[in-house]
Amino acid sequence: MNPYDCAHELARAIRESEGFRAMKAAKEKIEPDEKAKEMLNDFHLKQLQFEQKRILGQEPTAEEQEGLHKLYEILQMHQPVREYLQAEYQLSVLMQDVQKVLGDLFLDVSVTR
Repeated sequence: MNPYDCAHELARAIRESEGFRAMKAAKEKIEPDEKAKEMLNDFHLKQLQFEQKRILGQEPTAEEQEGLHKLYEILQMHQPVREYLQAEYQLSVLMQDVQKVLGDLFLDVSVTR
């Protein structure tokens, strides 16, 4: 069994998954709406900045947390964006699960202290 062939098969299976199809359908609804795309991109950028701060050991301010939460609430009012975010979450859970399965392989061969 060739791992590269399996990786391609896994990619095909993910493309056929409910989460991927839902995200693709939601993306198609958002694509013609420039304002929705802009709001979604802004949210993703703020989310990334928020996570970068946490990774660097800096606690995001209450204002930053509240701003991100308010933006999320606003996005939830826009049905196509809400559907996209739900599908994005569903797909990210799948990808995290796959990453965990692959990551566990390294535990089998890692030198432990």
